[in-house]
Amino acid sequence: MSENQINSSEIKFKLLKELNEPSDPNLAIDELRTLIKGDILLKSRMDDAFMLKFLRARKFQVNKAFKLVQNYFEAKEKNPKLFNLTVPSNYILFLESGTVFMLPHRDQHGREIYVFRMEKVLSGMSIEDVFKINLMILEVISEHPKTQLAGMVAIADFTGFKWLKHYQYLSPYYAKKSAEVVQDSFPLRFQGFHFINEPLYLYTVYSIIKPFLKEKLRCRVHFHGNNFNSLHKYIAPNILPTYYGGNLEFDPITWVQQLLRKEQYLKDLAQYGYNR
Repeated sequence: MSENQINSSEIKFKLLKELNEPSDPNLAIDELRTLIKGDILLKSRMDDAFMLKFLRARKFQVNKAFKLVQNYFEAKEKNPKLFNLTVPSNYILFLESGTVFMLPHRDQHGREIYVFRMEKVLSGMSIEDVFKINLMILEVISEHPKTQLAGMVAIADFTGFKWLKHYQYLSPYYAKKSAEVVQDSFPLRFQGFHFINEPLYLYTVYSIIKPFLKEKLRCRVHFHGNNFNSLHKYIAPNILPTYYGGNLEFDPITWVQQLLRKEQYLKDLAQYGYNR
């Protein structure tokens, strides 16, 4: 699906209906802004675009959107180092390695597609670094109105996994932390998680965090092993790279340049949060 196809009237109408988005969202935007202003210890963005992405993430239920705003900033307050989204030079090297990136085309539902490739991980990059870079990516793509409507899916490719080198990436602590962000603390619709060539220990980690996942999220977790046909049931091969049995020739560096153009935006996020 091309970038423009999400604009087709049929898909957009379906998504707007699914999110309960009114033809004029200004009343809901104003209600949410009033609630945020009432939280006197919180310094938040107050623009319409910020309100809208939280409302869309909670299907225009204003009180739930307000709770999501609070959770979002409380997560930053509790984990200031993880949520410090400046971009040091070693992160640029990490991004340029092709370890994490967004694919250039959306899926048949208009969703953006995130990819993590274990075999591309550089030495010296910790799980904390990966977590922070993922947050940077989420912050940037959550600003896209198309993505607010359709959401995103993630592919985690464990090809090349070696226990002594990569065991930290299976940390139950960070797996649970990631689940908290996905479920309760971030204004984005996470529509699918696809694991490729996953090591056996990943099932143990998943069994630890599974009780904390809501049922709808559990249903969106898929383990494919080395079966690309299984992956293609969810994501069409014409938008996947050749190393996933697809047809796409893609250099992630193009996407990295797009992300780095948002570096000032990521820095500016530090001015917002709770003051207590």
